[in-house]
Amino acid sequence: MNLTRRQMIKGMAGIGGALGSALNASQTFADRLYEKGPPSSIIERKSKSTLTPVGLNHGEQLRFWLTNGALWEMTLQQTSASVVSRGFNAQNHDPGHEGGDITIYTFDCDILVNGKPYHLRREVGSQASFYEPWELDGVHVWFDAASCAFKEGGGFMAEKDRQRMGLICKPDHHARFAVHEAHRPICPEPMKPWYRNDQKRINIQECYNGEDCWMGPYNGGAAHCGLDINMPAGTLLFAPISFDYGYLFHSLAAGFSNNRWRGIRRWPDGSEWWLQTHHLISLKAPENTPLTAGTAYADTAGVAVGRHPHTHFNFRVLEQGGDYMLDPWILFWQIFRQQ
Repeated sequence: MNLTRRQMIKGMAGIGGALGSALNASQTFADRLYEKGPPSSIIERKSKSTLTPVGLNHGEQLRFWLTNGALWEMTLQQTSASVVSRGFNAQNHDPGHEGGDITIYTFDCDILVNGKPYHLRREVGSQASFYEPWELDGVHVWFDAASCAFKEGGGFMAEKDRQRMGLICKPDHHARFAVHEAHRPICPEPMKPWYRNDQKRINIQECYNGEDCWMGPYNGGAAHCGLDINMPAGTLLFAPISFDYGYLFHSLAAGFSNNRWRGIRRWPDGSEWWLQTHHLISLKAPENTPLTAGTAYADTAGVAVGRHPHTHFNFRVLEQGGDYMLDPWILFWQIFRQQ
């Protein structure tokens, strides 16, 4: 239903009898649908070979043009967030970071997709953190973050590494999404396993102390700026996609406290992906040279790992003037799906 149809319904609402009652019901629906007026801002995007991240504020609309020429629209109406459970294990307290007693929290949004209302809810800090995208009218929707969950947005979550890295988890908009057509993968080439995972799943209990998924409540209240996965020291890492080049951007040899690696891929559609892994032991492939998907590039989980040998994963997308940190689970979802 568009605004013109709403005006038509309102204009006919005075007709009496059964027809008038039906139209009055339609008028009520129209008023509810447009109670905040038309979108205050429209963002145009075209479907491409890689997934499309986007930030939306309340009242803003994404107009997403599909490969068949059809128009898919999503409008963000409102967002909210709440704590689901508390009781953080005091034995795991880290005095070096802000914290609290949160174990699980949620964030929600109300959206319109092609005029139809939907309510999306994400749970973070539990097994539900590893979620399936919503498929809405042929498009997969990843609801990545809502700013209202963070203290800077009026909420309750701090950023774990704000002093060192700034605001990473908190989106610049009221909500951060990623979309792609449901019949297409998130990138145009088959993805390879990032490390050997025979279960083809991630267990939240194996995310450091059991909370370090993307934006998980580390230390009971500091959003974790990546995805930690526990694994034995010396585990091999493989390039999940082909990289234009990769390099250590922090290393023990350069005086840093960790070995952190970044692989960069510029796709033909104009987007650029940065895939990062931290806590590496040594490199198995030379820096600043192309890497083919499936190539072993490092052994990991042996430097600055704290309580549990683990690897820290990050996923960053730069495109169309935007810089988006996204849940690395999206990558693993595609990897496991293809396996």
